[in-house]
Amino acid sequence: MRYVIADIEATGLDADREMIEIALIVWEDDKIVDVFESLINPLTPVSTFITQLTDITHRSLENAPKFYEIAERVQLRLQDAVFVSHNVEFDLPMLERAFTRMGVSFKMKSICTLRLAQELVPGLKSYTLEDLCRFFHIKTKIRHRALPDAQAALKLFLELKELAGPRGKQKIIYLPQHEKILKHIPAHAGVLYFKDEHQQLIKAMACADMSEQAHAELRVRPEARELLVKCTGVEFEVTGSELIAQFKCARFFQRTFKFSITLSTTDSGEQRFSLMPFRPQAAGLWNFESKTQALKFLKRLEAAYPKSYFAWREGGKSKQEILEHNRVVESLIKERSFPARNLLLWGPGRNPSEWSYVLIQEGRLYGWSYRDVAPEEVLENPLGFIKHRKNPELQEMAVRYFKEHRQKRKKNDQWRELKELR
Repeated sequence: MRYVIADIEATGLDADREMIEIALIVWEDDKIVDVFESLINPLTPVSTFITQLTDITHRSLENAPKFYEIAERVQLRLQDAVFVSHNVEFDLPMLERAFTRMGVSFKMKSICTLRLAQELVPGLKSYTLEDLCRFFHIKTKIRHRALPDAQAALKLFLELKELAGPRGKQKIIYLPQHEKILKHIPAHAGVLYFKDEHQQLIKAMACADMSEQAHAELRVRPEARELLVKCTGVEFEVTGSELIAQFKCARFFQRTFKFSITLSTTDSGEQRFSLMPFRPQAAGLWNFESKTQALKFLKRLEAAYPKSYFAWREGGKSKQEILEHNRVVESLIKERSFPARNLLLWGPGRNPSEWSYVLIQEGRLYGWSYRDVAPEEVLENPLGFIKHRKNPELQEMAVRYFKEHRQKRKKNDQWRELKELR
């Protein structure tokens, strides 16, 4: 791909502005292959403001070439290239108008580093060339002259190209206001609260490592646009336990269960899953917010039942068939249940002298607590130390955590099966 990075100085900002200086840098095969720079006599007076801004005086332009005198050299460099500048909508129309006056058709593909930066780096307070160079640590002096500004635009363009590269190879950067926030977030399990300028909650997240997660969330990338633009502060709550962090975070995502899938047994001893209205005092194996969700899940369960050997038969199933059916049902339940009926999970607390505990009793989440008592003592009488919290909405969350914990063996957490609860 061949790019021409351009910068054009003009007589003003109005629609009939004229060019007074142009710089073109041709970038091809990852290197600069040509540079062109020239003053242009606009055949019109230059305002005092423009002279003060650019140091280009009316006298210096009197002997400069008119555009038609350099048009061929400009066109040669622009041919078969992509036009790149910081604010294409300002630069390109001047070129189009100048060539049109000469009766030359002028159309070319373009990339605006201003627009590209707004897309790739959402949330910056300013997108001027100078501020973007400062953000990307580009060492350059913005002089409001064509060549140095084109050189700065080239460096910015290369930074943006790298940022827009393949996932995994993208440059990791953060907005200045977020860099300050990230320094104060600890690398502990807890809940992150992303807030806007009015201290309204934008997002809450349970994390195993709040620092790592905050860095991941606030990393500059287009898909995080809404959070990057709105987030002005991040508060955190240390929990020590990732599971307790999930429990605390769940209050922001309240679920209202209406249906449950329960287990029933027929007169012949066959166990079957049934759909029932949700009852908090007798929570089912799985709970759902809608009947559609529940029926869909029930259908998946029933699809796993052993297939009948017969298209038609007299009488009921044999004892062997019922045993096989019940084994499948038990395996389906086991996939969505705790590793044991009674479990105690423990790990770090909110401070170095504290432990966090989560208790499972008879296959249900019993509750959780923080204690400055060692696990050995709590294991002797867990019901005496753990606060009971009746909340069926957290059951599925706890099951999933124990499953993942058993597979990954999180280094900070331990759990033990309790044969008996005193």
